[in-house]
Amino acid sequence: MPPITSFRIVVKTSLLKAGALCPISHFKEKREKVCDEQLTSRIQGGCSEISGSWEKYYATLKELPKRYRKFASFVVEALPAFKNQGIEFVLDLGCGAGRHSVYLARSGFDVVGIDVSKSALRIAKEWAQEENLGKLRLVQCTMTHIPLRDSQFDAVISVSVVHHAVKRDIEETIDEIHRILKINGIFLANLASVKDPRYGKGAMVEANTFKMLEAFEEKQFEELHHFFTKQKVSELLARFSKAKVELLRTKPHYWKVTAVK
Repeated sequence: MPPITSFRIVVKTSLLKAGALCPISHFKEKREKVCDEQLTSRIQGGCSEISGSWEKYYATLKELPKRYRKFASFVVEALPAFKNQGIEFVLDLGCGAGRHSVYLARSGFDVVGIDVSKSALRIAKEWAQEENLGKLRLVQCTMTHIPLRDSQFDAVISVSVVHHAVKRDIEETIDEIHRILKINGIFLANLASVKDPRYGKGAMVEANTFKMLEAFEEKQFEELHHFFTKQKVSELLARFSKAKVELLRTKPHYWKVTAVK
């Protein structure tokens, strides 16, 4: 992969306009306009510090760390079931540099990756172009306001993303996931558990939510972490027709969530 400093793309407020793009039929014009306004409001408001930290992190990366080329085992393990159930169109929520979006597109799925960081999406776009992944499209937006049509995705995956927020934003995110999933669509994700050794560290923001220092590639910044009990995860998924919540086999301080609309 070439140095990240060589990336060149044009970014709009709510979506990437160069190269891989969601066809316009996948967007609601009204929702797109609303997303522009709400994204701007949120970046200027309460979530600006956290989202800005990740943007700065990705913007200053000189090469992609090896850990971003490894795929979460619970996503890899789910792929045979996805294919057996005829899943074709998948959203990767909080795709970051694109590792799972690339993995899914490489495996034959139509994929839309969304992230709030335009620099992360630059990296994902370059990676997708390297591998000629025409089935991967990228959109810049927040997870609480997704500018895509109702009931269009067969599955939504999210790896270590949803719990980096306050409770209200997490609830809004789950509502958005439910909205864009088709009937019988699948939501697959991991959520931080109160069993996590980091629970209680840092500054408490609200119940079970803490702002703590993260360190990646010698870069340090504060990030929100919300930690869940199994009961609270089940309550969060109450709108889904089915939900299975279990501790991840490989990382038992995370909940693995599999929910069906």
